[in-house]
Amino acid sequence: MSLALRYQLPRFLIRGEAATLTAEVVDTATNAPQTVSLGGYSLFAGSTNLLDNDSITAIGPPAEYAIAAAVTEGKALAADWQERWALTIGGVTTTFERPVYLVRFTPKPVIIDADLFTRHRSLDRLRSREDANYSPQRDEAFIWLQRRLISKGNRPSLLLDESELREAHIAKTLHLIFRDAAASVNADPSYGKLSEEYEREAKSAFEDVPLTYDTDGDGFDDESTKRVATSIVMLNRPPRWGRY
Repeated sequence: MSLALRYQLPRFLIRGEAATLTAEVVDTATNAPQTVSLGGYSLFAGSTNLLDNDSITAIGPPAEYAIAAAVTEGKALAADWQERWALTIGGVTTTFERPVYLVRFTPKPVIIDADLFTRHRSLDRLRSREDANYSPQRDEAFIWLQRRLISKGNRPSLLLDESELREAHIAKTLHLIFRDAAASVNADPSYGKLSEEYEREAKSAFEDVPLTYDTDGDGFDDESTKRVATSIVMLNRPPRWGRY
């Protein structure tokens, strides 16, 4: 059985707050979530071991670990932390790693379906009957934005004004909606064109957005001028983790 830890982004762990962390492990052949029989959670701040194979608090799925606020209280904000889950599934113990950012804030989206309807009032008829709203597409689009920020050397958790990503978020969401609609049987030919147009608009809006960015992690804008999302080159990348 081939297993994978399913996640979309680094873990954003808020400094000095208690939290319930989850690990969704799936069988890659069947996509079935797995229940563990035994598990431990470890947390590293750079090379410093803060938690060493503490017992998980729920076997899942997903597996859970309740982290105390004291573990991260007073620590410096960072993007080089890592968590490790040693989980026993089917009698075999496997260790899964995930990068962790210790943050002051977690990034949050600012759009809802009403913002999409201002562009296209007829979107309701494109939605699957199984979906109450377009939250799956909005969530996926916001993940895309955060991943692009990370790839350009910007930490999403240091962005002080998420509304600066609003136009790119709307455009990317509409790209995903019309891409799905274009793939349906007897789809309107215009859906494919709209999908391509919104994909280009999302990329352009992201590249041009000026970011109000907290460079030193104190919770305030430190720069007299805003930075553009794609202008940063990270020269001092955090160390890559190996297994040991």
